[in-house]
Amino acid sequence: MNFKLLLGLFTLAIHAPHTYAKDLTYSTRCDSTNAEATISFVGDILIHKALYQTVVRESQHFSQIWKNTDGLIQKANFSVANLEGPAALGIDSNGRDRGDIGFVYDGQVYSGTNFLFNYHPRIFSDLKNSGYDLLTSANNHALDRYSVGIDKTIQAANESGLPTVGTRVSGNPQGLFYKITIINRLRVAFLGCTEMTNGMADNDNQVLTCYKNSSRILGIISSVSKRPDVDALIVLPHWGSEYTHTPGSEQIEFARKYIDAGAIAVVGSHPHVLQPWEKYISKDGRESLIIYSLGNFVAGQAGLARKTGTVAYLGLSKKENQKARIFGVGYTPTYRSDARLNPIGSGDSPEVLKHVASMYGTKARVEPKGQLAAVMCTSNSLAGQVLE
Repeated sequence: MNFKLLLGLFTLAIHAPHTYAKDLTYSTRCDSTNAEATISFVGDILIHKALYQTVVRESQHFSQIWKNTDGLIQKANFSVANLEGPAALGIDSNGRDRGDIGFVYDGQVYSGTNFLFNYHPRIFSDLKNSGYDLLTSANNHALDRYSVGIDKTIQAANESGLPTVGTRVSGNPQGLFYKITIINRLRVAFLGCTEMTNGMADNDNQVLTCYKNSSRILGIISSVSKRPDVDALIVLPHWGSEYTHTPGSEQIEFARKYIDAGAIAVVGSHPHVLQPWEKYISKDGRESLIIYSLGNFVAGQAGLARKTGTVAYLGLSKKENQKARIFGVGYTPTYRSDARLNPIGSGDSPEVLKHVASMYGTKARVEPKGQLAAVMCTSNSLAGQVLE
């Protein structure tokens, strides 16, 4: 072959755009004789200034923003969210402890602007009461209230019965960045990480990074996923370029590294807009799910892309003496109108439905009042077949 032609084909190959199948199917079927569980995920929760002030003025419960979507969350056996920012009682933007100043928005202790966030820890009981079971707290705002902010955030979350992953308390170098939880007889590990901390120094080594010192996170994934008491491991990375629907090369590279190291799913956040999902076959032949970004769940940003999010669903099934496998996936779009978040179903908003379908197809969409099994089991092209 002509050398210049060969070089041209090689250059085209390495710069070819990554393509994604929107309607995903999995070879494992729903089977009630196995241990099965469904898990829901939502993206970024940022209580920007205008939203925060509305909550203070009205109910003084953050859940007034998202309560219309609680039914989506409660369909799943277990629910996960990304809380972007600390919820450290009384800690101001200089890291000083001002004590309990009440449920207020003062811009110093509790703020949702100027790239420095801190929420009243009531947000944990509000999320817990809405049906959430676990949060990832590793994100670029994790150190907005310094080391003490992480400590107080973890303490408040634990007191509310809502564990966090991706960060750990100071003074405990052996502290874990993951949690293992039992969901319908399945033991699932969750691990959080972040690409960066907005230049804030992590002097106490409290935040797990996604890319930097990658051998550490890959080692955690490999060792935990191989444990006989762990059926599946899910990574929750905070990464990527903001406001772009296309995942970056590092996101694609590391998502696949995480799966190849032993994870069954990677569910990302941070870009504040949706990015695609895909089924990736690991080097050892396992079917996995990668969602590069679930976009905003709660945020005060403008424009359809930034007001639109999705509740994503993952179905896991486990036969005796085997690791868990994915039997199906699903999603329901959400959209923020003024200071309220609403589920979007057929006929609600053609623009939102079209936008979300451009990332996740149409076959896996779950109606707000629909049943998960009706979509996650029947959308699988192999559903009903007995597989080895």
